[in-house]
Amino acid sequence: RRSWLKGPALAAPPPRHPQHTSAAMKTLVQEESIKVPKGIKITVKAKIVEVTGKHGTLRRDFKHLPIELYLANSGHEVRAKMYFAKSKQLS
Repeated sequence: RRSWLKGPALAAPPPRHPQHTSAAMKTLVQEESIKVPKGIKITVKAKIVEVTGKHGTLRRDFKHLPIELYLANSGHEVRAKMYFAKSKQLS
């Protein structure tokens, strides 16, 4: 008998948490909408968004993302729908 050993002979391993054992889940569908202010004109064509206002025109290309962009409410709202998105892509 080992009298010099104080405590249990074999220590139990630390409990495993679910976030450490499984991969992060992906979001299936995420949809966001943005209201268009008065005096702003927005066009969406083939994942290219063009915004025209009193200070000029801004154009952005979203072809590198798995996203659907479309105008809603007669052009007063822009909606974006993304499938199988990671958290970094959603931000």
